Amino acid sequence: MSIWLSIALISYCLGAVIQWLQLKQKFQELDEYTNFPIIWVAKLIAVFGCFIEALMWPYSLILNDEY
Repeated sequence: MSIWLSIALISYCLGAVIQWLQLKQKFQELDEYTNFPIIWVAKLIAVFGCFIEALMWPYSLILNDEY
């Protein structure tokens, strides 16, 4: 593997981890209600959505609509 590909892969993974840690706060407030099945399923869906969004962090940087 070339050095540039290694740097790009490490940068991408680091960015995904940082984005995941920022998005994780969105569903952390649901932790106290996880004994209810509906809340558990909602939290699972939120975690999956945040995981996908964390993997797509370069696109969210480019297409960021917040001013």
